[in-house]
Amino acid sequence: MENINFNSFPKLENDKEELKLREDIPSIEKQLSRVDRENEELQIIQEDIEEMEDNHWIDFEGGDLDKMEENGFKHGGPDSYLISPISEKNWTSDHYFNCTAVIGIGRDINTEKEISFMTHQKPEYFVDGTPEQLENFARELSDSLKELKEKSQENTIEITLSGGNFSKTYSGDDFQNHHYQESIKKINQIVKDSLGFNSKVIAGPNNNVGSETVVTVETQKRKIWIEKTEQDDKFNQSFQSNNIEEMVDEWNK
Repeated sequence: MENINFNSFPKLENDKEELKLREDIPSIEKQLSRVDRENEELQIIQEDIEEMEDNHWIDFEGGDLDKMEENGFKHGGPDSYLISPISEKNWTSDHYFNCTAVIGIGRDINTEKEISFMTHQKPEYFVDGTPEQLENFARELSDSLKELKEKSQENTIEITLSGGNFSKTYSGDDFQNHHYQESIKKINQIVKDSLGFNSKVIAGPNNNVGSETVVTVETQKRKIWIEKTEQDDKFNQSFQSNNIEEMVDEWNK
């Protein structure tokens, strides 16, 4: 990540470099669901994931880091980030309060099957942390993005983001808003440097302090389930990551 200056980001809103998917590759499907309501289809998917021996539940808060590292996960220690290995299987992770997720999906060169990876990262680590912490996260995320590119057929990769918190009514120091904006900018910069195109936010942030997002990936269907607390629908919309400043202006109206 030698060429990224994380302290001086360009004006991303004028950058029109967008994703170009092959015509026969469907764009990732988003399925919104209420986190406080049971969904039998989704529950079965998540239960199957939690029973996998190779740990496709990205347990950010309570996971055994040594065991997850044995299973191919990358991390920066407790309260930092988890980056899954690349797999044909599904993923799930909960407790995205202020944390964000990166999901990458491509089509394997050899098997013709979809492959994916997923992350769970805390903004206090890579937004407010030391330069060394940011570089650690950036390097390892970039390595995973480049690995996905190496393993995938050309023009089959899509990178999406989710999670985070943006509360326009919060009366404190607005740290959620600061963290959310900077998370999207920094991650998008890593994606662009690694793959050459902007990422997409598949569903906007929570807009209530303490609200949770749960993310579940059905890799072979190129489908992402987003479970959220009920909120204004404008915060659930998809948008290009390089348009984050325009979205913030809209949310603040």
